[in-house]
Amino acid sequence: MSGTFLRSALAFCGLLFTFSFTLSAQAGKPIKIADLELQVAGTGQPATQLQYAFQAGDVLVLDLENKAKTIYKVTVQEYFSSSPLYSTEETKKLNNLRLTVPQKSVYTITLQSLSQTSTKSHFTLTRIPKIEATQNFNTLVAWRTVKDTVWTTATEKVLVKNDLKSETIVDKTFRLASLTNITSNNRSTERFKLPAGTKHWVYWVGVGQESVEALQETGKTLAKGATALLTGSNPLVAFGLGLLPQLPQVKSSGYISYHLFNKNNAYLFKEDEDGWKPYSVASGKDVLSDYGKVLINQTPKTDDSYLYLGFENPSTITGLDLTLKVVAFIDNPVYQTRTVRKPAKITTRREPILAAD
Repeated sequence: MSGTFLRSALAFCGLLFTFSFTLSAQAGKPIKIADLELQVAGTGQPATQLQYAFQAGDVLVLDLENKAKTIYKVTVQEYFSSSPLYSTEETKKLNNLRLTVPQKSVYTITLQSLSQTSTKSHFTLTRIPKIEATQNFNTLVAWRTVKDTVWTTATEKVLVKNDLKSETIVDKTFRLASLTNITSNNRSTERFKLPAGTKHWVYWVGVGQESVEALQETGKTLAKGATALLTGSNPLVAFGLGLLPQLPQVKSSGYISYHLFNKNNAYLFKEDEDGWKPYSVASGKDVLSDYGKVLINQTPKTDDSYLYLGFENPSTITGLDLTLKVVAFIDNPVYQTRTVRKPAKITTRREPILAAD
């Protein structure tokens, strides 16, 4: 008796477990998600499409009342699949068509009348959730725009840096006579033109051999390493590139004055006629050696595109040898050939967004 009682008790417990499991996993209640009066497109029109989201295991119940009694083509297909869940080429109606959804996704229901024009129909769609937990699943479909890019590679020159290139415009030595010399002029002018693309220019003027030697001694300090490669051991180039903070200035007897002119004022200055007016940049009075840096936006514009440096020796008895150097600094872009990735074609498409579980 005790064994029989025990077996009965175990069987009863198993029945209770099965009943409890069945209650916890029971299907949800049917939900009508579409009840529509439709004009189903004819053969000469784009097909009528309806799109909804469903959970895996949902059962769909489709009904289509064909009021025109024409023939329809019907397809139910998962949005991202090429194989239909259901398809028929010829039917006059759908009556309680039941389909089980294999996976959570968006599904497209395509309807097309085989008549030339659209026909009126009544369509209903009911969803039966597999389990009660997905009863409130959102079947509405949201969309987003996605850009698809096809890339290609191309070889092109790419600007990697913008160096400065130096170009010597003037490098000469000439004689300035004394004020009382009746055969030569104590005034002289030197004409120069800046190349296209000049960012700034520098000049140096020195009287006598002592000034030139002092400048040369400065150049010897540049004779090694990267600075020498950049400047060619030229102290004026080093100054123009910002590698030297200053240039030597010799103090001795024998001074000159200099000014920057346009063509007309240079002529008046050289002929010692009244009315000449210098520019405010690049000028000095009673100097033995001098130098300066002039930015292109500080440089005067002249009618003939030339600038004129005018020099005067005020000494009444001593002629002077004068050395003038002018160096321009020009934009020098440096390019490298690189393989770059570029978009060849960009297309846009719509993509459905499923609601979160």
